[in-house]
Amino acid sequence: MTSPQERLEDVRRRRPAIDHVVRMQEHYGEVKASQQAGAITYFAFLSFFPVLALAFFVVGLVSEIYPDANQAMQDAISAVLPGIIGNGENEVRLSDVRTFSGLAGVVGFVGVLYAGLGWVSALRLGLAAVFEKPEAERLGFVPGKIRDLLTLVSIGAVLFFSVVVSGFVSRFSVAILDLLTLDEELSWLVKGLTLLLGFAANVLLFYAMFRLLGGSHTPRRSLLQGALLGAVLFEVLKRLAGLLIAQTEGQPAFQAFGIALVMVVWMNYFSRIVLYAAAWAHTTPEARAQRDRAALDADRAAYEMKELAQVELRETAPAGSSRIGPKAAFAAGGATMLGLVALARKKKDDQ
Repeated sequence: MTSPQERLEDVRRRRPAIDHVVRMQEHYGEVKASQQAGAITYFAFLSFFPVLALAFFVVGLVSEIYPDANQAMQDAISAVLPGIIGNGENEVRLSDVRTFSGLAGVVGFVGVLYAGLGWVSALRLGLAAVFEKPEAERLGFVPGKIRDLLTLVSIGAVLFFSVVVSGFVSRFSVAILDLLTLDEELSWLVKGLTLLLGFAANVLLFYAMFRLLGGSHTPRRSLLQGALLGAVLFEVLKRLAGLLIAQTEGQPAFQAFGIALVMVVWMNYFSRIVLYAAAWAHTTPEARAQRDRAALDADRAAYEMKELAQVELRETAPAGSSRIGPKAAFAAGGATMLGLVALARKKKDDQ
């Protein structure tokens, strides 16, 4: 009689999709992604208002050229955090989060910029852990902050652009239908196009986070697969968030903690979605095959270094002497280290 473990292994061999899900969950647990999500949530909550202030500071400048920028930014935030922004009793009022002016504004801007990057920094460290980015390739403090700033700008630009395009399509839906010589009864096509654009923006958002913050060595196809999964789960989360807010508005706990309670829960689940999607990208067959090839290259390099060490030993050691030259010792040590790293990676991927 077969054990449950053996039956699971048999199913994994016959069903590649199930094997992928199991590998994703195993990898998610191995890199302690739940703890990483907790750290991301902590910094995300602390960075929320600084990032919001930064966003509307920039939008205040953009609105001189694009008058609807303020409304577009509000729509973008509402698309990510439904029910958070508004004038309701338990909503964040934009009038409370406004721009900077004068010398105090410049000092405040610098402080807010530093605090606002905490979330991106935590996200970068979390994704680096999931994608198993080598320590030697991880950025230092200053380069890391520069990368975080570029990522924050990229994420904001994607959200802003997606809302602007979606708003344009919705506002001019009648004109678009007339242009395409379609009846207004087919307005659902325009609504479908708007939803499709929003979903594409979510895919681009996840792909940008993966590419910029940790998955630069992962195949592009694998990153896109992870981004697609993240976008689907993100849409589900947004729908659930709207239902949650509607159900909790009259509850005592919601009255006591206000929107902060929903924000913490939402941010934690969003962080988990990002890391689960990254784990999916990291465990695709293409990504695992690429790591196998890298391990083989490391084995080949270790073998070549070992051969070099033996040649060095034969050329430099006097007859009858057992002393090893420094170059040979260095080459032998390097070969051993590469071999051990390649063996460890290969065993991990075969599990």
